[in-house]
Amino acid sequence: MRYLCVFLASILFVSLVHPQDRHEPIRVCVPVLKNSSREYVNPIWQRNQLIKAFERINKSKDVKKGKAAPVQPIPLDSIEEPDPDVRDNQCEFVLHTNLIEVLQTGDHKIGVPPPGAIGVGTTVGDPRAVPEDYRSATVEYWITRAGNPATWAASQVSEEGQVSEETLVSQAMDRLANRVAAEFQKPHPPAPQ
Repeated sequence: MRYLCVFLASILFVSLVHPQDRHEPIRVCVPVLKNSSREYVNPIWQRNQLIKAFERINKSKDVKKGKAAPVQPIPLDSIEEPDPDVRDNQCEFVLHTNLIEVLQTGDHKIGVPPPGAIGVGTTVGDPRAVPEDYRSATVEYWITRAGNPATWAASQVSEEGQVSEETLVSQAMDRLANRVAAEFQKPHPPAPQ
């Protein structure tokens, strides 16, 4: 009987402590993608890929164990600012995305090569040559607090590979969702009152 009481007391203690370790979900409104690239990518499809990426992150061990807050993405059908749906959905943050470029091998990229890049001459059949169906995509993002147009966090992600444009953009959305979820784990200044 004594062991049973100790066992039940430990279960009660664990059940009281465990829910306190859980983080409240972070409500993030996700408007439709802005596309500055020359390629057509369905902006609603892209937004939905980003939402699916957040749903996959919410199934991770860290979120399930309470080490990280779940991100609750809320799709918006506009890119208007300010959007009344942000307030109506009680979002804490708004995640804006812009597909900057989708390039295929042979397209000319405007800009400076990355640090440490070395130009290598290749000939036809050279194994170092980049395949013709090799693509890269870059997506920039910026996060704002609901009701505050100032940028809370911003960066960009790039993805490359020998895949279709749709697959490449989908992979970029996965990387973007991981980066944004990590942003919410970093310390940031508190919201102005």
